[in-house]
Amino acid sequence: MISVLTGANAYALKRALRRVIDEFVKAHGDFALERLDGSEVTVERLGEAVQSLPFLAAKKLVVLDSPSSNKQFLEQFETLLVGAPEANDILLVEPSLDKRTAYYKWLKKHTEFQEFTVLDERGLAAWAVSYAKERGGNLKSADAAYLVGRVGLNQQGLAHELDKLLLAGNEIARSTIDELTERSPQST
Repeated sequence: MISVLTGANAYALKRALRRVIDEFVKAHGDFALERLDGSEVTVERLGEAVQSLPFLAAKKLVVLDSPSSNKQFLEQFETLLVGAPEANDILLVEPSLDKRTAYYKWLKKHTEFQEFTVLDERGLAAWAVSYAKERGGNLKSADAAYLVGRVGLNQQGLAHELDKLLLAGNEIARSTIDELTERSPQST
């Protein structure tokens, strides 16, 4: 199986990557994971990782970070990926893909493709409500919108602020937000 994680939302992409790796390692062990940075290794090494059978495990997860930064990989990607053994799961992590390329179109058509886009203010407020709920807290939509307006549109920073607010109590109110967060400068 070939999967792709892509998009400009670095926070969501890293969370999805961490979740996939943790689940796979829990099921198959540390020896079943191979992670390579596409910008630092040769295309031969990338091909070897994708084509080799698992060692001491029934399955293997090969995580390729930014393989499109390797020009030779882009020329040979289809032959490298299609010929992989069924025991190998391949996860391509591509923070930015050019949608005009044949590589992007092939990935979109032949893989399990997940794209993580940057959230706007409304999307971040809805995300903040669900994030607080996942952690046993309660945050109203209006207070979430106020929090986003106060701390900014950085999802990673917003997550840290929510974690800090949840330490103060499960009910996150506007007064707590004013007390425990710093107003960040915003430009329009």
